[in-house]
Amino acid sequence: MNNLKKIMIAFVLSCTLLEGEEYTFGDGFQLGDSPVIIGGYLSSVYGIEKDSRVFDIDDLALLAYGEFDQYDFLAEFEATDLYRKEFGAHADESSNSTFHIERLYGDYYFGENEQLRVGKFNSDVGFWNQMPINVLRDTTSSPNLVKDFFPKLTTGIHYESRQSERAIRRLSLTLQHNADIDREYNNFTVDRHYAFACDVGEKETLWRFGGGYFRYLPAHEALYALGAFRMEKKGWDFLFESIVRRDTDDDKLSYDVYAQGVWHWRAEHDAILRTEVEKAPLTRFHDTTVVAGYTYRPLSNVALKGEYEAHQESRLNRWLFSLSLLF
Repeated sequence: MNNLKKIMIAFVLSCTLLEGEEYTFGDGFQLGDSPVIIGGYLSSVYGIEKDSRVFDIDDLALLAYGEFDQYDFLAEFEATDLYRKEFGAHADESSNSTFHIERLYGDYYFGENEQLRVGKFNSDVGFWNQMPINVLRDTTSSPNLVKDFFPKLTTGIHYESRQSERAIRRLSLTLQHNADIDREYNNFTVDRHYAFACDVGEKETLWRFGGGYFRYLPAHEALYALGAFRMEKKGWDFLFESIVRRDTDDDKLSYDVYAQGVWHWRAEHDAILRTEVEKAPLTRFHDTTVVAGYTYRPLSNVALKGEYEAHQESRLNRWLFSLSLLF
């Protein structure tokens, strides 16, 4: 696997250096006259907690993607915590240059409304999990819902059908019955994940429902169900997601619910407020979080963010500031 990753990363870099004829900041290199694009993204984060300060070059990722008639593909290789420096009570310094396979998939389109995806991809669960890149998200931090309750990434097959004239606008099915392409790069080490999702409503006011089963190491199984709502109005966005989970070796339900509002008060400026309540799986840890943030986008592919995260337990409170960009 390590050799495979090195070969694929070397191929991407070679294409960028030798074949790229045109570069647009934020849109990457186009390889000659082909529809293949090479690009990437970078994010850095500065955090202030009770007893420490942390600077982290959080993500560096290389992307390759393209569309060919009825086919398209995406390859993404990411290194996290590329450089990390902590000051204060827990002073430390570390680096990590290991790239992992975050996404690697191909799509086949049966027509305008049907699609089959094979490979490693973001699990089709809710709305937030479809926004994995910092620069595209509203805040630097993510709700605990997308970190603690289901596999963020799936290696397998995903089928999607869209019908604009029906009550159910979109239906998707996911099947994983194998190990992850890169087992070290996921929030759970899974070898089974079966899930479904469906959308009801319009683009501006959309409901999304779903559920699934997954098996994760060493020998645990879990079921989950999710309901989500997204509303987009002029000057405002509202997002709500709620999930319940039951592990087969635990007879008690765990849950998470969050609601977020975004005010686009000026063309490049957003104000964000999010509140979340969680009872974490297995640990039974209860937490209530309120996040107040501000995002400035001088360019569509560049984001400067600041936020304060208040927790039920004050020792967890923190400030986060980040700079992220697509290149």
